[in-house]
Amino acid sequence: MPVRLLRALLVFSLLTLGAELRAEPQEIIWGTSPWPGLVNLRDGQPHSGIIVDLLKQVTERLPQHRHRLQLVNLSRGLEQLKQPGTTCLLPTIRTAERDQLGHYVGLFVAMPHQLLVRSSDQARLAGGQSEVSLRALLQDTRLRGGLIQDRSYGPSLDPLLNDPAVQRQLLRIQTSSAGNNLFDMLEHGRIDYLLEYAEVTQFVQQQGAALGLSLLPLQEASTPLVSGIYCSRTREGAELVRQIDQIARQPQVIAYFQQAQKAYVPATTLQHYQVWLDNFFQQRAHLDLTSLPQ
Repeated sequence: MPVRLLRALLVFSLLTLGAELRAEPQEIIWGTSPWPGLVNLRDGQPHSGIIVDLLKQVTERLPQHRHRLQLVNLSRGLEQLKQPGTTCLLPTIRTAERDQLGHYVGLFVAMPHQLLVRSSDQARLAGGQSEVSLRALLQDTRLRGGLIQDRSYGPSLDPLLNDPAVQRQLLRIQTSSAGNNLFDMLEHGRIDYLLEYAEVTQFVQQQGAALGLSLLPLQEASTPLVSGIYCSRTREGAELVRQIDQIARQPQVIAYFQQAQKAYVPATTLQHYQVWLDNFFQQRAHLDLTSLPQ
């Protein structure tokens, strides 16, 4: 090979290598909504909460990427999954419709939704029972429930809430505040109940709000469920989901997730579901919780 050609090839190789080394790392946009106790804001940006803390455990183990948290409501976040680039949305519950928009990985343990009512109505709605039947409440045309537009309430409750026969009893609102305004609507009598997580309600009440509201367990939602993250339905999104799942199986990450439950979830709720939680975390290292083909 002529010396001049060899030199040219060497220069080209060095330039190509330099360009690769200088290339910007891929940015991942993590879309989430303000959610008391889960995603708390400071100066208008996600700052703390169990979801923020647990996501940090993941992003710290993905140093090859740049990470940016972005506030979006659920509807907008689902739309962003269709856009160019790598975008993820969290926390979300897996559904068949959302599987058409992105690749999913289960990551967070969510306590079952409970019925949130005015404390003055608690005894009447409970009827002396330790758990309330949502199915029965939906048949009472005198009552009106509040729901977040596009939120999934899990596989046990969604079929009941999506029944065409009960839609007149439900008010669905579009909101970017994870339902904060629903607390006000409930307290002021515009709705009679809503469905919420115990850890969210606990945080809101610790801030001095919603003190006139009380939680009631639901008969139809008796076990915790797994929520997670949807990422762009692309090759890069699939690889990211696979990496997140591998990170979540690491012993130190599992241990951190267990401690986070104790820090953020009310003790009475944890005690009620402790057996389920212990079994889940014992098996987590062996579970593939992605929507990717096995």
